[in-house]
Amino acid sequence: MTGETSGVLLPVFLLIAIGWGAARLRVISESAVQALSDLAFLLFLPALLFRAMARTDFAAFSFAAPVAYFGTGATLFVAGFLWLRHRGVTVRRSMVYAISGVFANSVMLGIPLVRLAYGESGLAVLLTVIALHSMVLLTLATLAVELSERDGAAAAPGRDVRDSAGTIFGVVRTSVMHPVILPIIAGFAWSFAGLRLPGPIDTTLALLGSAAPVLCLILLGATLTRFDRGADLELALRLAAFKSLAHPLAVYAVGRWVFALEPLALAVLTVVASLPIGANVFLLAQRYRSAEAVVSAAVALSTLATAITIGPLLALLEFLAL
Repeated sequence: MTGETSGVLLPVFLLIAIGWGAARLRVISESAVQALSDLAFLLFLPALLFRAMARTDFAAFSFAAPVAYFGTGATLFVAGFLWLRHRGVTVRRSMVYAISGVFANSVMLGIPLVRLAYGESGLAVLLTVIALHSMVLLTLATLAVELSERDGAAAAPGRDVRDSAGTIFGVVRTSVMHPVILPIIAGFAWSFAGLRLPGPIDTTLALLGSAAPVLCLILLGATLTRFDRGADLELALRLAAFKSLAHPLAVYAVGRWVFALEPLALAVLTVVASLPIGANVFLLAQRYRSAEAVVSAAVALSTLATAITIGPLLALLEFLAL
């Protein structure tokens, strides 16, 4: 890991370590961790998502790169979710494990790494991915849970058409009013209408949104203190390996041989796919009370994997582009 790369990754490890130490020393209690998680999920993260969408000029979008990236990610997510359900894993755990394999830390690590490696041209490609990252993947994950958990009730004996219609309406309402999806839809509508955020509102949202990734990493570290089962460690290693190896390989293959992307876009997408599991996945796990310890460990392990693999990956992509 070069000095410049370590300068990007080291703060992530330090924030996780601070959270672990605070929980270990009982500076923050179990109830405080849950309260802070709710605050992040209901306030800081929505501010981050709404502002990102509201400030994006979708009229100037080139959709080839994000379609290649999210087409691959969505396919992997759905395939993983269905395979896990077939194996008898619960809906919520299936969603959490599947989203862990495709949701990258595209902002906190992606922006500095891509700017460092590929300059402003590469950053422009990355921003087209970031603008849709949460909208596509978090919405897909949320819908998977809401639809699946309502499906059993809808299929119960004695349900009539009106019951089914009510169930569908309930799913749509729950999904739209979800604290992840609602700010994404609202931000997209704001941008589509050609509106601009007033200066004080934009600054306030920026301050709220900036707290989300920091708090996520600290909470993630706090949760690591509960991680003490060997079986969970094995599963966390599998999730980290899938995110660090399988996801970037799939994105590279689809981008090169299906979409025939130009070298810069292909390299940026592959680097983004190789990044560690995003801390927002941990928030989802906490929100749905499912696999928090496994996800927190997987985030930490995949971040460590990135520290080891990012240098060789950048060199390999440069060689393949020759």
